[in-house]
Amino acid sequence: AAAWVVAAVLYSWQFPHFNALSWRLRPDYSRAGYCMMSVTNPDLCRRVALRHCLLITAVCSLAPFTELTTWAFAFVSLPLNLYFTHMGWKFYQNANNQSARKLFMVSLWHLPVLLLCMFICKKSLEDKDKNDNVTILKDFILGFQPSAGV
Repeated sequence: AAAWVVAAVLYSWQFPHFNALSWRLRPDYSRAGYCMMSVTNPDLCRRVALRHCLLITAVCSLAPFTELTTWAFAFVSLPLNLYFTHMGWKFYQNANNQSARKLFMVSLWHLPVLLLCMFICKKSLEDKDKNDNVTILKDFILGFQPSAGV
């Protein structure tokens, strides 16, 4: 089940990314005769981008149930995914080159940051290390502070 979480994130991420990119290139695709969704069905292009932004948010929120990540991931990824979804909503509401560019630019950093958070918050294979990921994440966010004895 854990592999399906990663697969779902990677699968869903590509739709907002490429739909926003294709929106900006609509005139070129149209002139070249390519049957791109942004040209043939612009409303569907916008809906699909938003739908997959929402799906990533849901998948990341449910990831701890698969034992892939700790609950920290669900909380840490939520602001990232909500911002991504907000950009998807802006694109859906008013699809133009500016909203498409913003969604595309957010998609460029969204996936690497999300996967980094997933890696940091991964569940340990050994029971004794279960809380280590939370400590690592806390140290990462707050900054490492060496103990007084060292």
